[in-house]
Amino acid sequence: MADENKKEETTTETEEKKEKEFSKRVTQLIALSALVLAICATFSSLKAGAFSSKAILAQNAASNGWAYYQSKSLKENTYKVQLDQMRLNGALDPAEKEKVMKKYQETVDRYKAEEKEIMADARAAEETRDKSLALNKGFAGALTFLQIAILMVSLAGLVKQIWFWYAGLAVGAIGIFQFATMMMQTF
Repeated sequence: MADENKKEETTTETEEKKEKEFSKRVTQLIALSALVLAICATFSSLKAGAFSSKAILAQNAASNGWAYYQSKSLKENTYKVQLDQMRLNGALDPAEKEKVMKKYQETVDRYKAEEKEIMADARAAEETRDKSLALNKGFAGALTFLQIAILMVSLAGLVKQIWFWYAGLAVGAIGIFQFATMMMQTF
């Protein structure tokens, strides 16, 4: 009987030792996975912020471009009205009238050419804005998954329930995949 008790104590001690070792390894894995998830979340947050700023700057450039386009268009129309006025005014000296009309027409043509360039620049800024917003949205989505994963992994360590860790790893894998996908789109 004493031998049986001794065997039971030895078995219990061995099981406790194994459980402590397992618990220590799981705790280390939980901490390591939380660290990896936090690093990815940090980079995702930085990228989301950078593309948000880029989108704002591009929107400002597009707005400025369209305002500049509008001012050129208004000036062009003013010269067109002047041209029409001169065509209708028969009291002006024909040679002087032709000289001024030619100058006005050159100005109208210059404004038309400038408007095309300004419009192209404004549209390019809008395209940059749209791409930046899409990247911002993707990185923000990845960040959301990564933050949820960090919470779940941390919860696993607190409540000592391994299934929270598995669930956190699954959600984290989605976040890491989305982060990696978005990173590939930035190249």
